[in-house]
Amino acid sequence: MDAKNHPTVRRGTGWLRNQSIYAAVIFVALGIVLLLRDPTVLQVLGAVGCFAVAGLFIYLGEKQVKSLRHEYRYEDEES
Repeated sequence: MDAKNHPTVRRGTGWLRNQSIYAAVIFVALGIVLLLRDPTVLQVLGAVGCFAVAGLFIYLGEKQVKSLRHEYRYEDEES
């Protein structure tokens, strides 16, 4: 069985991607809210930090998906 088609990988892939996307959307929205107010230097830095954290969530989510696929890649060969 291909690692992408393993049931655990399919469930985990969707869950991990959804979790990272939802967190990224929350941080992007928070960053936009910080920029829409009368922005001070601190609020602009906070917004930039929120955007950076959102990108980090997406990156780490994809890294976890790749790790999950690698974990089940050779499962059938051991049997």
